[in-house]
Amino acid sequence: MGLFSKYEKVGPGVSKNPDAKAPIFKFFELYGSHFSKLIILNLILLLSLLPFCLIFLVEYLGLEGTAFNVVFYGAFALLAAFIGPALCGFMKILRNISCERPVFIWHDYWKAFKANFKQGIVMGFIDSVFIIAISFAFPVYFSLAEQSNVFYIPFAVCLIVSLIFLMMHFYIYLLIVSTNLSLWKIIKNSFLLTAIDVKISFINLAVTVLLVLAIAMFWPYTSFVFVVIPSFLGLMYAFNCFPIIRKYVIQPYYDERGEENPEFAYKDTEGEAVFVDTPETEIPQEQPKQSKKRSIK
Repeated sequence: MGLFSKYEKVGPGVSKNPDAKAPIFKFFELYGSHFSKLIILNLILLLSLLPFCLIFLVEYLGLEGTAFNVVFYGAFALLAAFIGPALCGFMKILRNISCERPVFIWHDYWKAFKANFKQGIVMGFIDSVFIIAISFAFPVYFSLAEQSNVFYIPFAVCLIVSLIFLMMHFYIYLLIVSTNLSLWKIIKNSFLLTAIDVKISFINLAVTVLLVLAIAMFWPYTSFVFVVIPSFLGLMYAFNCFPIIRKYVIQPYYDERGEENPEFAYKDTEGEAVFVDTPETEIPQEQPKQSKKRSIK
């Protein structure tokens, strides 16, 4: 029956657990159905990057010396202060979309921004310090490695540490908006979760690197994708990583206490069925004996 439906399966009634879609199709279905909201979310996130535009203003105006330092480091400090809380609001929306929860972009974004401001701002400064450190370390070790092969070892160490730190960010901001853990435990758990499911970590990393390389290769023609790419990657991280967080961090907490996970409470109140179809428990009725009299249709 029907070109796309699967009601031709043999059995009593209609199955309550239809064949699940492949994860990749489920992801793109979510992405397509929330596309307009994701574009709006990208624009809100880009607002938090406006201080970083002052750095380009420095180049345009040709500032030097003290003026350059004031504008450059001032813009970087503002970026560090706001990017963490902004990413908290960003990932909270994407987590809810990945879990198929109702979302109100503007309200939910700023609510998560304020609720996670302290941890977000600290994490933002940690990220900024790390970026500054590796931006100095890579050129120094690379130039030294050209003179002596020994320095390829610290260069490789910096590269590995940077990749691990990047993969930890697939979990860090999701953990901030989903748990009440301290920031140290969030960073620790992010490292452990990255190692627990290496496959997911490398899938996220590979897609991220390929997109960044594609954007860099065709720049500036790919500049418009910044309105699309952030939420695409963020939704992919939430879709792939939040089930792992639920399995290894959230659910064990409630299992130890014998409590029900309130995360699923909203599903219990949505559209409660008046009648429940349980064909496997039904007793088949006896067929009535056919009457010798001819029935009239």
